[in-house]
Amino acid sequence: MVTAQWRARRRRTLVLLSMIATSVTAFTLLTGAAVTSRLEAVGTVEANFRPAYDILVRPRGSVLPLEQQRNLVQSGQLAGMRGGITIEQWRRIQSRPGVSVAAPVAMIGYVMRTVPITVDLSGLVDPTVERQMLRVQPFWQTDSGLSSIPDGARYLYATRNRIDSPRTDVDGSAGRELIPEEIDSGGRRTKVCPGVQFIGDGEQIDPTDLRGRSSVTCTGGPGSTDGSGRPTRSEVTLVWSIPFLFAAVDPGSEAALAGLDGAVSAGRYFQANEPAATGRLDQMAYPYAKLPVLLADRAQTDATLRLDIQRMDATAVEDLRGLKPYNDDRPLRARLDKKTGRPVDQRTVSIDVPYRDLVDRMRTATTAGRTFDGSDGWANTLWLDQFWTVGPVQSVPGGDGRTAEKVTYDRMVWGRGDEGGTAIAVPREFADTAVRDDIAAHVNDTSEHNVQSGVNMPDVALNAIGTFDPAKVQLGSTLSAVPMDTYYQPGAAGADAASREALDDGRLQPNANVMGLLSQPPLMLTTMEAAGKIFAPNGYRTDPPYPELDLNRTAPISMVRVRLDGAVGTDDTSRERVRSVAQQIAESTGLQVDITLGSSPTAVPVRYPAGEFGRPELLLGEPWVKKGVAAVLVQAADRKSVLLSGLVLAVCALAGLNANRAAVRSRRTELGVLACVGWQRRHLVALLAGEMAAIGLAAGIVGTLVAVPLAWLFDLTLSGARLLLTVPAAVLLALLAGGWPAWRAARPDPAAAVRPAVSSRAARMRTPRGVTGLALANLARTPGRTLLGAASLLIGVAALTMLLAVTFAFRGAATGTLLGEAITLQARTVDYLAVAVTIVLGIASVADVLYLNIADRAPQLALFTAVGWTDRLLNRLVTVEALGMGVLGGALGAGLGLAAASLFAGGVTTALLWCAAVALAAGVLIAVLAVIVPIMMLRGLPTARLLAQD
Repeated sequence: MVTAQWRARRRRTLVLLSMIATSVTAFTLLTGAAVTSRLEAVGTVEANFRPAYDILVRPRGSVLPLEQQRNLVQSGQLAGMRGGITIEQWRRIQSRPGVSVAAPVAMIGYVMRTVPITVDLSGLVDPTVERQMLRVQPFWQTDSGLSSIPDGARYLYATRNRIDSPRTDVDGSAGRELIPEEIDSGGRRTKVCPGVQFIGDGEQIDPTDLRGRSSVTCTGGPGSTDGSGRPTRSEVTLVWSIPFLFAAVDPGSEAALAGLDGAVSAGRYFQANEPAATGRLDQMAYPYAKLPVLLADRAQTDATLRLDIQRMDATAVEDLRGLKPYNDDRPLRARLDKKTGRPVDQRTVSIDVPYRDLVDRMRTATTAGRTFDGSDGWANTLWLDQFWTVGPVQSVPGGDGRTAEKVTYDRMVWGRGDEGGTAIAVPREFADTAVRDDIAAHVNDTSEHNVQSGVNMPDVALNAIGTFDPAKVQLGSTLSAVPMDTYYQPGAAGADAASREALDDGRLQPNANVMGLLSQPPLMLTTMEAAGKIFAPNGYRTDPPYPELDLNRTAPISMVRVRLDGAVGTDDTSRERVRSVAQQIAESTGLQVDITLGSSPTAVPVRYPAGEFGRPELLLGEPWVKKGVAAVLVQAADRKSVLLSGLVLAVCALAGLNANRAAVRSRRTELGVLACVGWQRRHLVALLAGEMAAIGLAAGIVGTLVAVPLAWLFDLTLSGARLLLTVPAAVLLALLAGGWPAWRAARPDPAAAVRPAVSSRAARMRTPRGVTGLALANLARTPGRTLLGAASLLIGVAALTMLLAVTFAFRGAATGTLLGEAITLQARTVDYLAVAVTIVLGIASVADVLYLNIADRAPQLALFTAVGWTDRLLNRLVTVEALGMGVLGGALGAGLGLAAASLFAGGVTTALLWCAAVALAAGVLIAVLAVIVPIMMLRGLPTARLLAQD
C-alpha cells in the first residue's frame, strides 16, 4: 500500500522527500559550519590570548575616567608621564612569586639634536650674470601632507667678482666690522652680506619666530673666501632639528620581555645593570658621566622638507649692495622676504636621510665635536646639557571619547632666539597647535664644580653604544597588542568619513611637534642604573622652577610591565592565577594595576583641533586597549554556536513538519473514504507512518550523501557521531513531523474528514466586495489553512530575527577590537549561510502551502475563470491572500523572534528592533516570491474538467 501511494503521488512524494533531504543537508552543513566557526574563533583567541605582558602597573591617579568607564587602558601616554613609581616598588614587584619579568620604563624627556642640510645651488647659478640672488624657501610637510609649515628663507648672493671676508678667528675687531667685501673688476670694494658673521645682541624672540630663522649667504668668483678662510660655495645650509624622546629601561628585563638585545642593528647591547662611565676633558677640572645610549635606527616621525627655489629680480641685488657698512642684515632680510621670485626648482628631503646622518654623528661623537652656534647647523652630539619634559594631552569628555583642547604656552621655554640670526634651533613644527602644556626645561647644573675660568661645561654626556631596529622588537601579536610605547606608535586613523577622506584612508603619524596629540616612541634609551645621574639631586635645575614641573627624583619610573612565569591560557585556572598576582601587587605597592592578559587594541574617538598650517579638525580613532576581550569572545562564540545550531534545527524540523502537514491535509478526502469502508484509526496511522518513515529514510540517505562532499569542499568540521545519527534523525524527523497530522486525519468520524475546513463564524460573514475583500474573506473562511501558511512564515521570520540578533549581538560583543574584528570576519560566512537557508526553506514552505491551497480550491477558481475572470484578477486574488498570510505570519514571527532575541542580547536594543523590522519585511517578501509557482499553476487549470467533476 505504501509503495502504491508513492507511485500514485510521485510529485508530492518527491516534494516531501526533497524538503526533508534539504533540511537534513542544511542542518548537517550549518551545524558543522557553526562548530567550525566556533573552533576557528576559539583558536584565534587562544593564539592571540597572551600579549607581550600580562599585567601593567602605573602610578596611582594616572588612570583617566574613560578607562574606568569602558574597561580600557590608554596607549601613547609615556611622553606625558613624570614618573610615580619608586625603585623600591619596582624591586618589590620583581620579587613577587610567579613574576617572571618586571620591566620598568622611566621617562626622561626630549633631547634636541640638529643636523645641517646643505642645498647645492651651483647648477642654478647663471654664469653669464655678474650678480644674482636665489631664494630657498623651506616648507616642513607633515600630518600626512595636511600641514605645510613655512620656515625662514635662505638667500644666496652670487657674483662673478671676488669676495674677501675677514678671518673671524684672526681679526680681533668687533662683530659689526666683520663684513665681507666684493671687489669688482675696477678694484672698487663694496660691503655685501652684512651680518653673515654677525654676533649681536638683537631682540630676544620666540625660537620659532621667522625673523630669527632666515639667513643671507654670499659666494664669489675665484679667490673668494668665507670668514673661516675656506673658499665660498654656491650653497646654503639649513638646520634640521629632531627631538629625541629619551627613556631608561632595565637591560635584563627588556631583553626578556621584548627581545631588545636581539633588535640591536649596530654596535652592542647594554651590559647587565650598566652604569654611567666616567670621562675627563683637559679643559674641565672634574670628571663627567657618560651615559650608555641605544638609538633607534629610524625616526618614526612624519616629516618631509620641501624646498622651493626661486630666482630673485635685480632689485634684490640692489637691496643687498645698498646697505650701509655697519648695518646688520635684519632690515635686508625683512625686505627680501616681501619680494617675489621666479620658481626655478623644487626639491624634497625625507627625514630618513638627515636622521641617519645625525645618528652616525652621535655614534662617532668625540669630545672635540663642535657645538651648535646658530650658523652652520651642527649639533652638540656629546653633551646632555639640557632636555625638556611635556605634560599629558589636555582633553575633556566628548561623545564616545574625548576632545583634545588647544593650549597656549610660552615658547621661550625651548630657548631664546633673536633677530640677529642666532636663534636656537628647534623644529618649526613647534609653531603649530599645541594640546599639551606643563612644558619645562631641565638644565645641567655644574655650579658646584670647580670649573676653570671661563669654562662652564656640563657634566653629563651621551655615549651612543649602538642602534636598535624597532621593527625587530618583540611586540607580540597585532590582535592582542598592549601599550608598548617604548618602541612603537601605530598612529591614528580617521574615525569619521570627513577625517578618513582628509587622511586619504591613511593614518595620522607622530611628528616633531612634541606638544601635539601623538607622541613619537622613545628614540633614545639608557639604563636604569645610568639614569640615576639624571635624577640625582641638584643634577638638573628646572625652568620654570615650579615643583610640579621638576623631575620626579624619588619615584622616576613611569610604568612597569609584568609577565608571569609558565604558560598562561584561556582556562579559568590561568586567569585566576593572573588575577591573584595582580591583586597582590596592588596591595603591596598601592599602585594602579591593570590585567592586560586577553586584551586587544580598540579605537577611542578623539577630536583633534585644527592646526595652524592647513590641517583641518580631525576625529581620530586613537589606539587604546580593551581589557578582557578574549574571555568575552570565547563565551560569545560558545553561546552563538549553541544558539545557531538550535535555530537551524528548529527551522529544518518545522519546515519538514509544515511539508508533512500539507501533504496529509491534501489527502483528507482519501483518508475519509478509507475510514468509511472500515479502516480503523490505527490502520490509517500505520499507513501514513510507513510512508513518512520510508520518505525519512530515503531523505536521510540523500541528505547525508549530499552533505559530506559539500562539507569537504567548504572545509567544514563534521563529526562521525553526527553523521551516524543523520539517517535515524531524518526518520525521526519525518515521523514527528507527520505524526500529529496523521493522527488528526485518521479521526473516527469519516464525515469530519471530508467536510471542508470552513469556520462557522466565517460562513456568516457579509458578502465581500472586490477582489481584495474576497481574498481576505477566503483567509477568514479557512482559518486552519490560513494559520498553516502563516505558521510557515512565523517560523521563518522568528528564526531569521533570532539569527540576525545572534549574529549582531555576537559582533557587538566582539567588534571594536582588532581581535574581535578578526573573529567576526571568520564567522560571517556561516551567519549568512544560515540566514540564506532560513529564507529558502521559508519560501519553499509558503509556496507549498499556496500550491496545495490552489489545488484544493481548483473547482472554485475554475468557476471564476468560466464566469469571465481574467488571469490578472486571479493573480491578484492569490497575491493578496499570500500577502495576508505574509503580514500575519511576519508580524507574529518578528514579535516572537524579538522577544527571544532580547533574552540573548540582555534587552531590546535599537539594533534588535532593526533586525525584527528587516525580518518582517523579509517575511512579506518571501510571501510575494512564494506566489510565483501557484500563479504558474493557475494558468494550467483544466477549467472544463474541473467544472464537470464539481
